[in-house]
Amino acid sequence: MDLYIIEQSALLYIKNGTDAPESFDTSNFSFFKRVITADNKKDGWEKFREHKKQIDIIIAPMDRDMIGKIREADPQIPLVLVYDPEKKDLLNEFIPLSPDGFIKKPFDKKQFFSVLGKALKPVFYKKEIKKKDMLLFQRSKFSALGEMIENIAHQWRQPLHSIGATMMKLELECEQDICTPANIKDAIEKTNSILLHMSKTIDDFRNFFEPNKGKELFKLDDALQSIYALLNPQLIDYNIQLKTTAKPDIKIFGHSNELMQVLINIISNAKDAIIINKIPNGKIMLEIENDKENVTIKIKDNGGGIPGKVIKKIYEPYFTTKFESKGTGIGLYMSKIIIEKNMKGSISVSNTKNGAEFKISLPLGKDI
Repeated sequence: MDLYIIEQSALLYIKNGTDAPESFDTSNFSFFKRVITADNKKDGWEKFREHKKQIDIIIAPMDRDMIGKIREADPQIPLVLVYDPEKKDLLNEFIPLSPDGFIKKPFDKKQFFSVLGKALKPVFYKKEIKKKDMLLFQRSKFSALGEMIENIAHQWRQPLHSIGATMMKLELECEQDICTPANIKDAIEKTNSILLHMSKTIDDFRNFFEPNKGKELFKLDDALQSIYALLNPQLIDYNIQLKTTAKPDIKIFGHSNELMQVLINIISNAKDAIIINKIPNGKIMLEIENDKENVTIKIKDNGGGIPGKVIKKIYEPYFTTKFESKGTGIGLYMSKIIIEKNMKGSISVSNTKNGAEFKISLPLGKDI
């Protein structure tokens, strides 16, 4: 297992910087996926700064200044120090710098794999968790895609029917020789108006699913308006009111489509709860509050709330209260990751008298 972890990792090896030949055998460095070598501590610091994001572990000589600078820049990167057995009494002086292990000269293969494997395990498992989260994120996207296609189909059904009815009326008028230029113009205007509305629906849909670019400053109100346009037609059919309130000047720095995915997921869950519990006059409210530093989005519904025995589990991956065919169980798990990791905010849930209340807090974006 240790060898497998090493084979997946990138190493920065900083030499002792002396003219004497290296007494530390580097032959097994070939097991690493990538090795970056620095000739001395100054070169080591520069290489660390240049390749910081690609480095998984550092092997370095015992130099307090260099190790201190590296630890200040990155307190978590695995750091293994090479020491001379004759200077073993100096090891305790380096403990406050939090090294992840020591390797003595001359090189010992068994010690090498043991120390480095142990130091690299947290990095390896962190990468594996990140891979899993990315997989779940993609699966969550596909699940949301299915729901959004259903919304698009629902919104287009009536406009397509209207276009069909307009064309049928025009055709009958032409067959009866009562078709006039005014009739044709009227039909064209009605059809163009309907097509414009359908085109707007597709734009909202496309913006929601476009690949994430760099983070940017966006208006919260714009995101809420898109959500309203996408979801409200279907909610109306179930006699569910969706109300949103937002000040037009509230701006957030991040990915607007990721925040939209979170809000749509929560609203869709509220809709399902209202339908399942047969609430006659369903209501979903998005309330917006802000201070100088943060904006708070509260999503409230009257769908009956979340059972107390499961409310603490709703953010767990694959946990769902829906039928297997209806839910993947990853929506709220990914929502938590998006809000807390990607957008540096917080998300919580509680039950009110009539339903559930989700509370999302995000740092306000600053104009540049």
